[in-house]
Amino acid sequence: MSPRTREFDWEFSVEQAMALFCEKGYAATSIRDLVARLGVSSSSLYATFGDKDAIFLLALERHSQKELEMLRRMLTQPTDNPKEVLAQMFQSLIDSLLANQLPGGSLILKASVELEQRKPEVNAVLVKHTEAAATLFTEFLERAAQAGHIRLRQPARQVADYILFNFFNLNFLAKINLQRDCLENYVSLVLTVLD
Repeated sequence: MSPRTREFDWEFSVEQAMALFCEKGYAATSIRDLVARLGVSSSSLYATFGDKDAIFLLALERHSQKELEMLRRMLTQPTDNPKEVLAQMFQSLIDSLLANQLPGGSLILKASVELEQRKPEVNAVLVKHTEAAATLFTEFLERAAQAGHIRLRQPARQVADYILFNFFNLNFLAKINLQRDCLENYVSLVLTVLD
């Protein structure tokens, strides 16, 4: 009697693939790696997803969805201190980076560096993700300005793009200098845009 392969769980598989691609990146992840991480046979993997590109795209879309849900939760809550909300978001990212809870960093960032120029379908996910995130930040800033909690010296969309860019940049900075004081000083400077 041959050993029984675990029943295929699509949601689990996409989550595991997402974690693996975050850790290793697209190019360094093989089908063998995916089969080992997901605990399924290669035939099951191919039958369900097609190929490595297809499962990567699903993992990237899931990662985007999770990041946007987190942003939406944080940026749509009523607050009278929007700068503090943003500071807490940056602090949460710093804490995760220092605790190595994001071993490979953001899959969105990895994909933008590794694949964006070669794969149009990946680029489409990245553009959609960035636009959605920028819109969430823009709406947050507009609500805060209308309520009188902040004064914007530039259009809300420009400030939103700046803040979003610096969220991405913090991930890269952490790869160079993973010292809390350096990362927190960087965030303090970024948030002066709201002073």
